[in-house]
Amino acid sequence: MTDREFLTRVADRGAEVHLFVEAGEPTVEHPNMIPHRYSRRLKKKIPYFGNVDVAIELRRLLKKLPPVDWIRFNSPAAVGVGALASAGGRRLWASYLHCEDAPFRRLVDRWLPGRCELITCLSEDTRQDVIARCPSADHPGNIVVSMGIDTARVDSAGRPREAVRRELAVGPNEVLILFVGVLTPRKGIAELVDAWRRLGPRPELRLLLLSKPIAEEETRLVERLVREDPRVRHLPRVPYEQVPEYFRAADVFFFPTHLEGFGIVVAEAMAAGLPVVTTRAKGVRGVVAEGETALCCDVGDAECMAQALDTLTRDPELRRRLGAAGRRRVLEKFSWEEKIDTLMSALAQPPAAGARRVASAGRAAG
Repeated sequence: MTDREFLTRVADRGAEVHLFVEAGEPTVEHPNMIPHRYSRRLKKKIPYFGNVDVAIELRRLLKKLPPVDWIRFNSPAAVGVGALASAGGRRLWASYLHCEDAPFRRLVDRWLPGRCELITCLSEDTRQDVIARCPSADHPGNIVVSMGIDTARVDSAGRPREAVRRELAVGPNEVLILFVGVLTPRKGIAELVDAWRRLGPRPELRLLLLSKPIAEEETRLVERLVREDPRVRHLPRVPYEQVPEYFRAADVFFFPTHLEGFGIVVAEAMAAGLPVVTTRAKGVRGVVAEGETALCCDVGDAECMAQALDTLTRDPELRRRLGAAGRRRVLEKFSWEEKIDTLMSALAQPPAAGARRVASAGRAAG
């Protein structure tokens, strides 16, 4: 989603964007976006194997294209090493959502960012984590470009609040708590289930999860919760374009994450005027304003989360106040135009001197 949002808007500004994607992966249709597909030779889903495929196939593609200004990679461990191996001295642009602790990822993060002329991070938390792992990445080309929020999309997409609530069998006096995110440990699913149970058998509460099953343990936790509690509903396959309907239908947004690059679903919930209960996790803590747009807890503190949910679900005026402040914050701080202005300015900078680059740039954006 991050790649789609940024690259589409870069293409809107007139850049020619060539997409190098694995066969079968979807791409956005855009007159300035040209997809090129490759097939895996090495079928194992292991990052260094995937990098071999990228190194071979990307080198072939680069020979066919006009001169390329930038090679951007979105996953340093999965494709970044292959991108560097095939770059032939072209300018490298690393896109960092957040840093992860898997051994191979940590190893790559120790040296790969230092070989990139541009590093865009979704938050200051991520930028500092990249520098901590790779001190040579502490240079002017390492910048924060957070996500923007399309408030018009949130406001206008899909059915009205009342229609969605009727479909969900949520009454006008019931309070709907919403979670949006994949079912993985990093999203705090265990704490979500624990906090909900700590709220007790309040009949006026409803919980809705828009969640693609990924991890087995978290999927089992949610399946068991749905079986045991008729107030809980799980929708695993809601298209991205329909998610704003559910933001507008909800009363509270609950996001007990452990780590985010940015936390776009939190910002989108705020754009819809929802009060938020979340954690002080890296990435998301820069999106919310604690006590003003959200009630925040330490990562993993299910008791605090339950207390925050209990407070919000019993106080309509507090929900209204936090929700209105969240909407204002999004309008003031997360304009897409401002974010893309920053990015386009960085892309237009002349080549930096030094070891991060050994060949001159070309004409077409890559």
